[in-house]
Amino acid sequence: MPELPEVETIKGDLRELVVGSSIERAEVLDPALVEQPSVEEFVHRLAGVRVTGARRRAKHLIVELDTGDSLVFQLKIGGQLLLVPPVEEPRTALMLVLHLDGGRRLFLRDQTEFTRVRLLDAGELEARLSPLGPEPLEEGFAVEYLRETLGGRKAQIKPLILDQKVVAGVGNIYADEILFDARLHPRRKANTLSDAEWRALYGAIRENLAAGVEHRGTTVRLYRDVLNRPGEHQNYLRVFEKHGEPCPHACGGEVVREKVGGRPTHFCPGCQRLSGGGEEQRLTLA
Repeated sequence: MPELPEVETIKGDLRELVVGSSIERAEVLDPALVEQPSVEEFVHRLAGVRVTGARRRAKHLIVELDTGDSLVFQLKIGGQLLLVPPVEEPRTALMLVLHLDGGRRLFLRDQTEFTRVRLLDAGELEARLSPLGPEPLEEGFAVEYLRETLGGRKAQIKPLILDQKVVAGVGNIYADEILFDARLHPRRKANTLSDAEWRALYGAIRENLAAGVEHRGTTVRLYRDVLNRPGEHQNYLRVFEKHGEPCPHACGGEVVREKVGGRPTHFCPGCQRLSGGGEEQRLTLA
């Protein structure tokens, strides 16, 4: 599933390869893709426009146009944007084709068919993005924010860091890795975390997401960049989908997989104890 690092990678590819191009026409192959406006208006408003920029907000990929509109993609589980050429033309699971100048085409394919796109004006875009939490790799994100926002809550820590209104861009893969690094059980209640554990969580969020960006995303199954290349961060995962394997910390435990907040979750019960906040753990994490 494209999370912050994957969408950041695609954004960079679009800036390099597509920004400055004109969209001659849009071809919608799956009407369910377009959530706003109507398919007819979507196609009409994209004809002859120029791509002026690309940016990311949380897991939203935003393609800016010279009309002031923005194409806003949510790639969900399996969405891929592929530039043809140089990529070979995809033949299956196609949802959208943007015909660009110079004979190039930007294909959106998704085997899961969950990807959605909106064409929004400036006011609609602002309203769409306004509920999102801070960007965890930007300067405004701080340990004090996490502690003050979540420290009084009795909810489990994993669903909280997956909440896009709390931390923008974290998804299931990176959440498991973050909690493993911070040595926090995914079911720990936020109001039980010590100051040292908040610092560990904050550091793990930034370090894991930055590493994912550096490695151009994680390809577990479907993720590809605009040139159809897999990411590399899957080679650095410690617990995600590693259930049944020994803990990477050599604690003698084994990585397990359980449902937490309705999501498949991977962790080491030996390193990530459900009881926490004691003096021994605070000293270990400090």
